[in-house]
Amino acid sequence: MYQDNSEHYEFINSNLVIEEIPEEIENDKVIVQEAADENKIKVILVNNQKLKQEFLIADNFSTFTQVLVISTINHNCYYDDPFFHYILMMTKVIRKALRRMLVPTCIKTKEEFIIKQNNLFQCFYQDINIGFITSTGQIKSTAFIYVHKTIRDFVIKKIVIDQKQERVRLLMHFFKIENIIKIPYVQQDYKNQFLKTNKFKNEFIILSEEIETHQSLFQVYKLVDDQIYFVKRIHLRANFSSSFMNVFNTKDVYINIAKILASLSHPNVIRLYDWWIEILNFQPYLFMQIEYCIYPRYQCQAKNLLSYSYFYMNPMPHKQKQKHIQDIILQIIQALEFLKLRKIHLIDLKPENIMVTITVTGDLQVVLADFNPQITNQKQQSYLDYTFQAIGTLILHLILTFPGDATLRNNYITKFLNSKFEESFALLDSLAQKVKNRNREFSFQLYKNLLLLVKSIVTDSHFHDFHELKTTIEKIY
Repeated sequence: MYQDNSEHYEFINSNLVIEEIPEEIENDKVIVQEAADENKIKVILVNNQKLKQEFLIADNFSTFTQVLVISTINHNCYYDDPFFHYILMMTKVIRKALRRMLVPTCIKTKEEFIIKQNNLFQCFYQDINIGFITSTGQIKSTAFIYVHKTIRDFVIKKIVIDQKQERVRLLMHFFKIENIIKIPYVQQDYKNQFLKTNKFKNEFIILSEEIETHQSLFQVYKLVDDQIYFVKRIHLRANFSSSFMNVFNTKDVYINIAKILASLSHPNVIRLYDWWIEILNFQPYLFMQIEYCIYPRYQCQAKNLLSYSYFYMNPMPHKQKQKHIQDIILQIIQALEFLKLRKIHLIDLKPENIMVTITVTGDLQVVLADFNPQITNQKQQSYLDYTFQAIGTLILHLILTFPGDATLRNNYITKFLNSKFEESFALLDSLAQKVKNRNREFSFQLYKNLLLLVKSIVTDSHFHDFHELKTTIEKIY
């Protein structure tokens, strides 16, 4: 339940470290590709199908085995038909990835690989699937390729392929087919319906993981859905009982978060697809299968709003950035309004807990995630005042985000909030000199109206509901 103190969330406190952007990728350009010729597409696909049929009946077919290749695609390209373009690209990229893995491990030279490549692997368009990741505009590829059995163990790994001319970067994962079939299920009786033994190992392939003491985050691929998700694993208290009635009536905060998220459906709130409990080494764990959200552009794969703001918003000219800030804050308010109608109070609103992705039309989409929602009857105005302060702090982060650890970010916000308004600009502009990737014409004076809004939100408690704040933000010019 929300409490009016700083134990839950210090608005300017952040442990996230932002690494400064490499100079070689600071200039982020967009490439627009022409539409593909439909007749040419048909001819290519028909000819490729014939090649596959010939391969399947060839004498040496039995010397090959299949490998699953899962790829996430970061790009700055815009296509009328992106899926066909990436299908054509994948064969070239897979060939490049195999060459890097095999030379010089089991193939001595690049020239030897070129000569032998048709005898080493085969990749057909019909076995490549390009698609969006869940409801977002992120693009992924899955492909079943044929590799010679003598080289298979050399290609089971992760590799990044950078197509610099096309501004496309692919993170590719290679898996043995037999690794997909894992531990069989153990049938649970009706008293343990929430307990799913081996579900995580059985249904998901781990692409990457971030392991912490209490909880872990996995980027995973689910073969049945042909989709990529995040799965969060949380260690529950040791004496937690996984029986049906105990879970159904539990007061455990993490189980209740899962139940709340499972009841929500909004484009700006993280989507929970499934949750369950497993016993690992005699310890209970909660698993939550949630939507995979990153900002999938070539320059940087921003994981949250703070890193997106640094890498992509810092270099923006004033008018473009202000429009972005308005759009982001309005999306967040829409999510908060939705939660408020459900009597859910969000007590951990900070940029690290807000994911950023794109829609299928290429528009920016922000998603509230990794938060601690509580269903509460707490006095509404106290909660609103608390949330408005968090929004004010968030706007300051979006105007300019400092690299490194939280020291500079905290210092900047503290100085602004503690200074007289007209006297703060020179001080803030001197601090801005430490941000190398800011726009050349950047000055806090350009954001005077937004800064006035922050002052009225944080120090004056001027607003009384989300609609009032939303209307004011829409009018800022």
